[in-house]
Amino acid sequence: MVTHPPVSDYDDPADFFYDTPQEAIQHCVRLGPQFFLDTQPVIPEVHIIRGFEEYPGQADETVYDCTDGAMTESMSADVFMVLAGYRLISVSYAPWDKHTDNWADRHEEDGEYYDCGQYDDFRFTGKIPGL
Repeated sequence: MVTHPPVSDYDDPADFFYDTPQEAIQHCVRLGPQFFLDTQPVIPEVHIIRGFEEYPGQADETVYDCTDGAMTESMSADVFMVLAGYRLISVSYAPWDKHTDNWADRHEEDGEYYDCGQYDDFRFTGKIPGL
């Protein structure tokens, strides 16, 4: 599941459901945010997309998991909520920007909304499959 934050305090968040992590990753790359929720485990997990492999097996050399070429960091949803709420981890709510090869943290017209004060420079390490 991918959730976009509400535009205002009076709106509901937009939820998108996918059958596979690969579909959720493609959504996140095209529309944001940098993470998605896997509701299939008994304890739901959040997967934060940290980059893409330049060569097969590169994720094995890091602390990240690999999902169809995407290097992800996984944690339980409750841990993610605490860490993100206290800004102990940085995530982007914006889509990926092809021009900078990174998450687009600011848009000229909506900079504060997309940044949310939680942005770090997470560079992709390889090309994203399907883009």
